[in-house]
Amino acid sequence: MIKMSCVRAVRGLAPICGFQSLAVLSRCVSFSPRQVASDASFHSVSFSESDHPRVLITRGLGQLGVGLAKLLRKQFGKYNVILSDIRKPPAHVYQSGPFIFSDYKNLCEIVVNNHISWLIHYSALLSAVGEANVSLACDVNITGLHNVLDVATEHGLRLFIPSTIGAFGPMSPRNPTPDLCIQCPRAIYGVSKVHPELMGEVAHNKMTNTSTKMKTENVKIKANPKY
Repeated sequence: MIKMSCVRAVRGLAPICGFQSLAVLSRCVSFSPRQVASDASFHSVSFSESDHPRVLITRGLGQLGVGLAKLLRKQFGKYNVILSDIRKPPAHVYQSGPFIFSDYKNLCEIVVNNHISWLIHYSALLSAVGEANVSLACDVNITGLHNVLDVATEHGLRLFIPSTIGAFGPMSPRNPTPDLCIQCPRAIYGVSKVHPELMGEVAHNKMTNTSTKMKTENVKIKANPKY
């Protein structure tokens, strides 16, 4: 059974390049920020050696991947967290833990061969590049998402997909912006991030016995000049 989480970036944070601290995803994983109840109880989770997850991070050389991998390796072990990307990493990334060159074509093979149980999907074309090539952005951000959903469903993975404040548009209410409101983003990046939020709703509605627990207040993000 796939368990999917889709979380938007928090308004007002500094440029994001690496996680300083993170509340580990609970065994009850959220599907979308829309399902987080106002009175939900949130907590971090600790794991014993016997039940460490095997984590794969796609687009691992992007803004968040290296910093998140460093954090998760401290908690789950160096070899239980694998970075992947379609670019050659610098030497310090090779030295810090496992790295696999991959694209969507061999994702399933990587999941099976490395006994992956958690998939953190960062692969996406961001705003400027996406606006310059909308068809490519749709291919990477939307078609790529469905490929990831298929793999996660087939192999029962826990799936985390970040969203963005760009999922909101100029018609969205502000200060504060509620989760349930009109969004209507104007850029293809925002549109392609609303899509996984809605796919999370679909997954949630199909699996009504799954509860929601995530503490966004425990996510602290800082800039990192290296990555």
